[in-house]
Amino acid sequence: MNFSTLFDNALKRPILDADRPYIIIDKLNNNKVIKQYKSFKLAHKVKNRLDNEYGSYRYSVRSVSTIQDYS
Repeated sequence: MNFSTLFDNALKRPILDADRPYIIIDKLNNNKVIKQYKSFKLAHKVKNRLDNEYGSYRYSVRSVSTIQDYS
């Protein structure tokens, strides 16, 4: 990989806020980040609402620290 490829990949990553440790991602849209939340409970509540609107399981809640560890 050259520098421009690495730079382009870095620009595609979401900017994650440490004060909001939980994110909702869209699994069918290349794990696109939908929104960040401070509480686990609120993130799951919104995820469930979005899944119900879509009609099946599409969204997932992830921890920001977990994603930063593996990226």
